[in-house]
Amino acid sequence: MKSAESTKIESLEAKMKELEAKVITQDDIEQIEKLQRIYGYYLDNNLAQEIVDLFSESTESIEIANRGVYLGKAGVKKFFLLNQSAPRPPWVMGRHLQLQGIVNVDPGNMTAKGRWQCLFMSASDFNTPHVPTAYWGYGVYENEYIKENNKWLFKKMNFNRIFFTPYQDGWAKTPDIRPNSIEFDPTKPDLPPTAYHPYPDAFVVPFHYKHPITGK
Repeated sequence: MKSAESTKIESLEAKMKELEAKVITQDDIEQIEKLQRIYGYYLDNNLAQEIVDLFSESTESIEIANRGVYLGKAGVKKFFLLNQSAPRPPWVMGRHLQLQGIVNVDPGNMTAKGRWQCLFMSASDFNTPHVPTAYWGYGVYENEYIKENNKWLFKKMNFNRIFFTPYQDGWAKTPDIRPNSIEFDPTKPDLPPTAYHPYPDAFVVPFHYKHPITGK
């Protein structure tokens, strides 16, 4: 029969393990949030190689808006290094605000999922070559992450663009200035787009997590 002292020690040890697990998970969440924010700053400044280096060698896929699905790390390289390799005039600009991030670490702390809203503004010449035009855009990221060598990397990236509109038009008038973006990329995707539902489609990007109260 266990003594009261040994029972107390076991209880304390169990509590310490529980607290340690919570600390590890919280640190993982912070590192993933940092990874996502770093990606945003590299994206803003067209640092393609730096973005590629944030992806795991075991990357599953990347899908951005209606540009199709690119498979594996090779697909990530095609998408960022080849599709965006053309020189850009100094007035071309993109700024992505990644907001309301929700990160959930899977049991075992080796994989995770995250959801982010992204509001972006840009200046480019999609309408008239060499003439800068201002644009607004908005969409939702549903990403997957993997821990390798104690560092978090992207495993899967999926960005569902809801609208991409000229500043002077607005999304009610022009929901998407590029409904056929694949035509503009020098490389072609491995698979066609799977989740492109621009405004006013009421499609809700599936949540990776269950309801915290009902569990549904």
